[in-house]
Amino acid sequence: MSAKLRIAKTISMLQQRKANLSCGEVKDLLVNLGFEVIDGNKGGHKVFTHQGLPSFHSGGYNCGHGKNPEIKPAYIGKIITILKRYQDELEQYLE
Repeated sequence: MSAKLRIAKTISMLQQRKANLSCGEVKDLLVNLGFEVIDGNKGGHKVFTHQGLPSFHSGGYNCGHGKNPEIKPAYIGKIITILKRYQDELEQYLE
């Protein structure tokens, strides 16, 4: 599958399931695009970075509490914005 299609499918899935994505699902989607997801300083906070995107520093989201909880839609919206903003660079990196 081409890099462009992988990114488009990821963005589409995030948009369609914005209100019911679990922490594990979001992490898997980001890792599949080459992001590294690590635990933040507090509780369920996650920070993601990408070594292949020099102009991108980091993004974050909060997983909340419990085992593999759902992420709030506002965080998903921020992830979608980041993916769209860096889409061209991400495509180049993945190809």
